[in-house]
Amino acid sequence: MAELTFKENVLDRFRFDGKTAVVTGAAGNIGYHTALAFAQAGANVAIVDLPQCIERSQKHADEFAEKYGVKTAAYGCNLTDDKAVKEMFDQIEKDFGSVDVVHNNAGVGGALAPDIEEWDVEHNMPHLDHWKQVLDINLVSIYIVAVAAARVMIREGHGGAIVNTGSIAGHIVNQAPMYQTLDDSSYGVAKAGVLFFTKHFASQVIKYGIRVNSISPGYCYSPGLHDGLSPEILDCYQKTQPIMRMARVEELQGAVLYLASDAATYTVGQDLLVDGGHIIW
Repeated sequence: MAELTFKENVLDRFRFDGKTAVVTGAAGNIGYHTALAFAQAGANVAIVDLPQCIERSQKHADEFAEKYGVKTAAYGCNLTDDKAVKEMFDQIEKDFGSVDVVHNNAGVGGALAPDIEEWDVEHNMPHLDHWKQVLDINLVSIYIVAVAAARVMIREGHGGAIVNTGSIAGHIVNQAPMYQTLDDSSYGVAKAGVLFFTKHFASQVIKYGIRVNSISPGYCYSPGLHDGLSPEILDCYQKTQPIMRMARVEELQGAVLYLASDAATYTVGQDLLVDGGHIIW
């Protein structure tokens, strides 16, 4: 058994100085804040999102570099394209020198329509087509990114950490006002797949010193998503967990940093629920 060495001060184990953190979906709300947290903790940060988001991604990269003195770069990539993802990680390795940590976070929402509806009015397409699209983006891309990242880490020979973004929707069926489920099954099915993939993949790559875990956020307030919802739905989101409010996105930062850090060297294949106690009711 290899002997572990620890930094004497436990707070130092939460530092990422000299390491490269890759955050996908980093032009969005959760990804921006976890990329910010890695930069604050001393990591060099690769900001990854869709090609059409490259201007926003570059803005975030510039912000982190200026504020925290870390190296940053922005990348536009379709994460459902395995060839493009491999090329992106090769470029990140070339630009930064290593890939040490990945927050595998990119994703989209499901459809606000029952599965029995053939046509998805919200997205103006056949329901089945959108259902497959959600699984492709929320589950297949998680697989592609994790595998590509692990291959780089194995090649570099230093281990690493991968944190996948799951959801409480992977554990339970979302409650809604009047005890009706408002959305289809695509998002929950994809996130449940993320949770199982996390466990399975973790068991494969821990022998290389790569730890794979996930976080499952509860209802996390997002201005662009929630400000247009009815007071009735917002009230439901706030009162269906013991804490009686939605999460602030900043409340996810510590969970991701912990799972990615040297403070979590014995945490493997686990899902960390950050849900205000939602699923204990």
